[in-house]
Amino acid sequence: MAESQVRLLIRIPGSLKAKLVDLAQKEHRSLNRQIEFLLDLSVRHLTQTASEGSSAKTMARKKSRS
Repeated sequence: MAESQVRLLIRIPGSLKAKLVDLAQKEHRSLNRQIEFLLDLSVRHLTQTASEGSSAKTMARKKSRS
């Protein structure tokens, strides 16, 4: 089952919108889908990086206690 969609109003500089429109056209996506894709990619990367950092910190603490 598809996740429900919510509306989100954001303000961005016109120059950023122009870059996003260009990217969306090159990727054959709508502007909305392109923004959704980039946000999802960024959040997945950041959460993965954060969890890897947490794991490394936990391992370092365990090692220093030994």
